[in-house]
Amino acid sequence: MRRSGTAAFVAASVSLVAVCAAAGVPAPLYVVYARTYDIPTVALTGAFAVYILPLLVALLCCGSLSDHLGRRRVALPAVLAGVAACLVLATVDSAAPLILGRALQGLSIGLTLSSLGAFVVDLAPASRPGAAGAVTSGAPPGGIAIGSLTSGAAVQLWPHTAPVASFLVMAGVLTAAGVTVALLPETSGGRPGALASLRPVVQIPPGARPVFPAVCVLVAATYVLGGFTQALAPSLAVSVLGRQDLFSGALAVGVFHLVGPAAGLASSRLRAAHALTGGAAVLALGVGGYVVGILVASFAVYLAAAVVAGIGFGTAFAGAMRVLLDRSPAGSHAGTLSAVYLYCYLAAAASSLLAGLAVDVWGLATVALVLCGVVVLMVALGAAGSARRMRSAS
Repeated sequence: MRRSGTAAFVAASVSLVAVCAAAGVPAPLYVVYARTYDIPTVALTGAFAVYILPLLVALLCCGSLSDHLGRRRVALPAVLAGVAACLVLATVDSAAPLILGRALQGLSIGLTLSSLGAFVVDLAPASRPGAAGAVTSGAPPGGIAIGSLTSGAAVQLWPHTAPVASFLVMAGVLTAAGVTVALLPETSGGRPGALASLRPVVQIPPGARPVFPAVCVLVAATYVLGGFTQALAPSLAVSVLGRQDLFSGALAVGVFHLVGPAAGLASSRLRAAHALTGGAAVLALGVGGYVVGILVASFAVYLAAAVVAGIGFGTAFAGAMRVLLDRSPAGSHAGTLSAVYLYCYLAAAASSLLAGLAVDVWGLATVALVLCGVVVLMVALGAAGSARRMRSAS
C-alpha cells in the first residue's frame, strides 16, 4: 500500500535527512583514523575533495534525470549508494577505503539532493507552501549535524567500537529509508529526453533566471559559512577559544547546523521575500558575533553567535529556495534544486580549500576573521540584489 498525503511528505523528508546524516558521520572519526591507522593528513583532507567531486558531477549531469525517469527510479539507487558507502567506511583501516567510501557518499548525496529533494517538493501539502523549501534547504546541514554529533558522542563514549558501529547503524537506517522511498507514490516521470538530460547543463527555468544570480550569491554565502564551521570550528575551539575537549568543536558545528533547519521550518509561514531579507540580516549579525568571539577568545560568545547565525542561515536559505521554486514550473524542480546546490557546494569547496592553504601562512584566527568578512559581504550583496530583482519583477 503506497503512502499518500502528508505521510508521504514526511516520509520523503525523513529519508532525505537520513541520507544527509550519513555524510556527517565521518568527520568526528578522522582523529581516530589518524591515531589508530596512521592515515596521513593529506588523505583526510583529500577525502573531502573526493566526496565533493562525484557529488558535483551527479548534480551537473543527473540533476534533471528524475524529471524524466521518475523520482523513485533515481532516488532509490541514490539511497542504496549511501548504504554501500557506509559498509565500505565501516572497514576503514587505511586511506583506500576512506577515499572510496567518501566518493560513494558524494555520489549518493548528489543524486539524492535533486531526486529526493524534488520528491519532497512534489509531495508538500498545499496547506504549508513553505514546508518544502524549509526541508530542502535544511536537510543537508541538519542531517550533517545529526550525523556528526551522533558519531562524535559515540567516539567519545566508545572510542574503540564507534568507528565501525556508527557506519553499520547508519547502513541500517538508510536501508529503512530505501524501503520507504520504494513505497512513495510516483510524482513525475514519463517525459522523453532522459539521455539528453545527462549532458552537463545547468538548467534554470526562465521564470527564475532574473533572481537566480543574486539569490545564489546569498545561498552560496550560507554554504561558505557552513564549510568554515565544519572545517575550522573544532580547531578554533581548541587553539583559539581555549577549549580542551574534542566535543566542544563538534558542539559548535552542531548548533549552527541544527538551529538553521529549525529556523527554516519556523519561518515557512513568512512571505518568501521577507524570510530571505530578514534572515540575511540576522545571519550577518551572527557572523559579526563570530568575529567578536574570536577576538576576545570566548567560546561562550562564539556559541551564542552560532545560534544567531544558524537562525539567519536557516531563514534566509529557506526563503531563497522558496523564491526560486515559486518561479519554477512543477516539472523543473529537480533542475532548479541541482543548479542551486551546484553553486553552493562549489563555493563551499573552493573557500574551504583556500582557507586550508591560507592557515599555514596567516594563522587560524586571521583566516577565520577574513572568511567571516567575505561571508558578510556576500550576504549583503546577495540580499540587496535579490530584493531589487524581486521588486522589479513584481
